[in-house]
Amino acid sequence: MRSSKEKKEVLKQLLDLPTQIETDRLVIRKFDKGDGEGLLNLLDRNDNREFLREAVDEAMDVQSLEDAEIRIRSLAADFINRTRFVMGIWSKETKDFIGNIWIEPNKWEVPSFEIGYYLDQGYTKKGLATEAVRRSMDFVFDELRAYKIILITRDNNEDSYKLAERLNFVKEGHFREGYIDAGKRFGLFYFGMLKSEYVKETE
Repeated sequence: MRSSKEKKEVLKQLLDLPTQIETDRLVIRKFDKGDGEGLLNLLDRNDNREFLREAVDEAMDVQSLEDAEIRIRSLAADFINRTRFVMGIWSKETKDFIGNIWIEPNKWEVPSFEIGYYLDQGYTKKGLATEAVRRSMDFVFDELRAYKIILITRDNNEDSYKLAERLNFVKEGHFREGYIDAGKRFGLFYFGMLKSEYVKETE
């Protein structure tokens, strides 16, 4: 007899997941060998290292093509092993790699997942982040069979928390002034969406 932990592991590995999803303007897919060049190019243009420094580790950690390729292959392995699901975002118009969708299991037994993202500064203010997150929600609820999605944003990042509100996430909590960065205090907004709420929104 398998333990409940072993059963959960089997169920994870049996998930038949697509490795690519699309929107009208975007291709969102699992990373592959050779995608490190796209990541490095993103970081080196549009002052993205500084723009992403607060929220994205690779903004400072990835300094060379080798660093970028190691990072890409690690994320690809995570997807295959079902430990987390990080996918790149490509613009259909320019063919540029322009960001990430990050999906982390919160509790497989629920199941619930946390979703996050980042986008090249040169591609913001165009509705692309909303488009990418909305399509990724379909992936989480339909393919990962989630019961709940969690989205956490800094309370001083208006673009991010407005995106959550635009997609009709429910604000479930506010952890106030619990962090400090560059001498400035900030807190976190916690948003959630249940499968039943998602179904209602998409009917």
